[in-house]
Amino acid sequence: MEFCSKCGAQLEVDAAFCSGCGVAHPILEPSPLAAVLEAPIANDDDALKTFIGKNYDYFQRKWEIAEKKSSKQSWSWAAFLLGFLWMPYRKMYLYSAVFIGVIAVETLCEIAFGVSNSLSNAISLGIAIALGMQGNALYKLHVEKKTKEIIAMNTPEQAKIELIKQGGTSVAAAVGFAAVFISIMVLIALVEG
Repeated sequence: MEFCSKCGAQLEVDAAFCSGCGVAHPILEPSPLAAVLEAPIANDDDALKTFIGKNYDYFQRKWEIAEKKSSKQSWSWAAFLLGFLWMPYRKMYLYSAVFIGVIAVETLCEIAFGVSNSLSNAISLGIAIALGMQGNALYKLHVEKKTKEIIAMNTPEQAKIELIKQGGTSVAAAVGFAAVFISIMVLIALVEG
């Protein structure tokens, strides 16, 4: 129910003008999100598409390429180059925490055992390559697990809302995890120093 912003009279449905004072009112269009929420989730692909968002086609192609290979892997440049930012950006929080923990332990071991810079760089490159090779597969596991959990625990209407909310991307999470990562590395450097 809408009311006139000038005189407060109740507006007729789809009224362009107030019947009380004649002031023009824009006809409210339904939001694009409302249209998405009205369409039911028909199958698993719909759930995945809703959870992933606009990059669904990209990841679907990557996963199809991986399925055709005996190794079941496809390369992810984002995971290779931006591992500790890419995972929280994709809302893979547990994987992000594990990754930061592995890097922290690896760094502490390098300090404790006096590992040379060249070996340290080789280890870091190896971790980045492993993440580049496994990034798409890890994301697929994450997406499939989360969508199944959300669908199992919610009504169809609420499931769609939760898929949208818990899926997609988060710049804030990437920034937050980057801050945590940098803080841990600074603490390690202070302990070493």
